[in-house]
Amino acid sequence: MKKRLFVLLIVMLMVLSSCKLVINENDDENEIVATVNGQPITKKDLLDCYHAYRNYYNLTDNNEKTKYFIDDRNTLLESAYKTLIEYQLVMQYGSKMASTDVTEEMKKTIDDEIASIKQAIESGAQSIAEETVAEDPNLDLEYVKQKRIEERLKYRGISTGEYERARTKELIITSVKSQITADYEPTEKAIKNYYDTYLDIQKNAILRDISAYDNYTMESVNLFEPAGFYYVKNLLIALPDDVQKTLSELRAAGKDDEANELRDKELAKIRDKAQQIYNRIMAGESYEELLEQYGEDPGMKEGSAYAKEGYRVYEGLTTYEKNFVEASLSLEKAGDISKPTGSDFGYYIIKLVRITEEREIPLDEAREGIKKVLIASKSSEYYDEYYENWIRNAKIVEYKQKIYE
Repeated sequence: MKKRLFVLLIVMLMVLSSCKLVINENDDENEIVATVNGQPITKKDLLDCYHAYRNYYNLTDNNEKTKYFIDDRNTLLESAYKTLIEYQLVMQYGSKMASTDVTEEMKKTIDDEIASIKQAIESGAQSIAEETVAEDPNLDLEYVKQKRIEERLKYRGISTGEYERARTKELIITSVKSQITADYEPTEKAIKNYYDTYLDIQKNAILRDISAYDNYTMESVNLFEPAGFYYVKNLLIALPDDVQKTLSELRAAGKDDEANELRDKELAKIRDKAQQIYNRIMAGESYEELLEQYGEDPGMKEGSAYAKEGYRVYEGLTTYEKNFVEASLSLEKAGDISKPTGSDFGYYIIKLVRITEEREIPLDEAREGIKKVLIASKSSEYYDEYYENWIRNAKIVEYKQKIYE
């Protein structure tokens, strides 16, 4: 009898053990990847950040672990991991110095971003649905469109709430940084010293290598503008998102012939639309109004950094696609419009806004930009000191290997 009870007990333990293993496999999102003073950071927290931004790396569930995308996947995971640890430190220590409340301004920022993403998704879904139904008339257009919208909203982390949660954390971190030095105001002497110090440095660097201008644009403030910049606007008739992703994957795999074949096939489907819009511009209709109505380039949407003046293009630029650069540089004077130019993104219809001439930007024109640089520098300096102190005082336990699983 005792033997039977012992065997039965062993069997029950094995069953319970196997159940526990199954639960762990299905409960992967609750797995702890780090703790900050005992406060856990879970796999779910990590995936929120990852899913909110994987679109920018062209990462999908199907390709993220392939050899062509694994490095980008790991880079994004590591960046999200650092952000989550920083967020916990800000909430635990920074909250004693500044407000970590979610403000109405933060909510509006996120709402505006989500609205913009939804608009782009709906526009792309309509085109894909029309093409799908054209190939199979038995399908319902509205059903196909809504299905596509649902898939893309989930992929971008909109319908799951991942995007909102990730952006909220980032905006709180940014808010605390700015509050720490809210009272700092650069003196006129500091502004003048900055201008006098960096004007010649920038001028010499940019005249040696025109691309240095981009570095100053991103990292500080431009004090010198060289000749030869073409500022252009782009009315894009876009290929569907999934086609663009497939083309990107084929290019990354070195399958250019296959990519070119697919690109030409897909461009043929939107060629008439691009040509009709171009003809309307040539007939005298407003480029700006047609851009607002039909343009599908996010960089041209209201609120974008490029919306007002356009993209900056110059000889030797490799940041933008070759076809876009060549078409832009072929324009001769402000107001010129390019013919529809095919690419992996769709058809470009480009308008030249202006071509720059060499000039030193006056102090009065650069003053506000210099103030922002000095404030940001002081803010970063102060914040880094506090952040390093928070790290020293905190007990941070990392299970970093788990983020790659």
